[in-house]
Formats: sequence, C-alpha cells, structure tokens
Amino acid sequence: MRTESTPLAVTFSLLAAFSYALLAYLIQTAEHILPNSVLIFFRQLFGLLILLPLIPLKLGSYSKLKTKIFPLHLLRTFASLSSMFCLYFALRYLPLTDAVLLTYTRPLFIPIIVFLWFQTKWTKNTYLGLLIGFLGIVLILRPGLMTFNLASLGAIASAFFGAIAFTTIRRLTKSEPSERITFYYMALSLPLALVPLGRNWETPTPMGWGFLVLIGAVALAYQLFLSRAYRHAKAVKVGSLLYSSVAFAYLFDFFLGKKELPLIALAGMVLIIIGSILALREQKKL
Repeated sequence: MRTESTPLAVTFSLLAAFSYALLAYLIQTAEHILPNSVLIFFRQLFGLLILLPLIPLKLGSYSKLKTKIFPLHLLRTFASLSSMFCLYFALRYLPLTDAVLLTYTRPLFIPIIVFLWFQTKWTKNTYLGLLIGFLGIVLILRPGLMTFNLASLGAIASAFFGAIAFTTIRRLTKSEPSERITFYYMALSLPLALVPLGRNWETPTPMGWGFLVLIGAVALAYQLFLSRAYRHAKAVKVGSLLYSSVAFAYLFDFFLGKKELPLIALAGMVLIIIGSILALREQKKL
C-alpha cells in the first residue's frame, strides 16, 4: 500500500503535527472539567463514529476492513492507548510545550524498539544520535526549567510506548490502508478503555460533551494524517517533520501567555531533533 512521495509526506506530516498540538491543547483544557478516563474513552468512541460513514467512501465497502495481520493491529492499539494515558497524565501537570516536546522524544526510542524487534545492529550514527538526543532531554529537564517529576516521567513513558506504536504503524502501512489501520485502533481501544472508565465515571456537562466531540474529530484527523504520512515516506523523514508539533504547541502557549522559551531549552530541543534524525537514519527496516 506504500507509494513514496516526498511532497505528500511533507503535507500529511505537517497536518499531523498541527493536529497533534491542537489535540494536546484541547485535552489540556478539557482536563479541568473531565477525568482522563472519560476523555480517552469518548475520544475513541466519537472518532470511530465519525470514521464509520467514511469507510465505504474510502475503501468501497465495509468488507474491505478484513485483515490478515490482526496481531499487529492489537499491538499498535495497546501501545497507542498506553502512550495516550501517559500523555494525558503529563498534560495535566506540565506546560503544553514541555509535554509535547518530551513525548516527541519517541524517535530516540525507535532504534531500541527496532533492535529488540528485528535484532538490527546499531551503527555509529545510531549511538551518536541517541547520545545527542538524550543530552537534549537532560537540558530540557534542568532544574528551574521544568520540574523532573512523575509528570515528566509520564511524558517520557508516552514517548516510549509511542515509539512502539509508530514502528508498528510503519509495518502496517506495507499492506493496510490508513482507514483500516485507524478503524482497528479505535475499535480495539474501546473495550480496553472501558476498564478505567468504569472506575472514574463522571457525567459530562453540555460543554464537556462539546469538548469530547471536538477531541474525537481532531484525534481522528491526526490518526489519518499520521498513517498517510508514513505511507509516503520513511520514518526518518516523517519523524523529523513531526517535530513541528513542538513549534505549534509553543505558539499555543505563547499566545495564551503561558510560556517563554529559554535559550538552554531551545538548545535542548535542537539536540533532540538532531539526535533523533541521526538515530533514525540507519533504521532500514522502517
């Protein structure tokens, strides 16, 4: 199902990056009126309900949803849902820019996932990229810039699970269209998300329902844009472009008067991006 195209990869990557930053902003705002378990369940439910009418238009019929690689869809769902719970926790306690930046350290974990999955040997560039990237994380987490606490660890855990999900998505795009990938992710995540929902149920207000529908729509757009981006380019290209999410998140924080960007934090951001690109360049399996 892959058709390599740099212009399309750039377009869909930037759209995914903006959607991700907007989604994080909406989630952070909605967390003031709704618990995370409610946000996550209805994000997936409304996203699925919006997607279902589009499937016949995109795939031709619902019968095209059949898949021969169900275990990969299940792995992607578990990894993405775990990443989502960690991200929502981080967004509750961290500034938007910091949370998005730390979750976008996921390209640094991709070589580790690829090594464990495919037994691929690391090159000098991989080692150098990981060293530079994790040095950037240290600069971002310096005392006085952002408290290194459970929220910070949650954002990094989100990045780790996200790396598993992104690696799986890239494998899925070999044979699966974007709509099928997104359908299985949202459908399989609903029963998993029911467990925490039952323990933390809170009836949404009319404003809460509005947020839930909007979050579901933006989340669906993000997933579709992301899958299409990985269909048209390798992970190194898509991963580097997705870092524009950090810039979009910073703009949200800046215009809302919530964030200034110190030079040392900017330096850390640059190191993370450089390290991620170096580390990903050698991942031929992706």
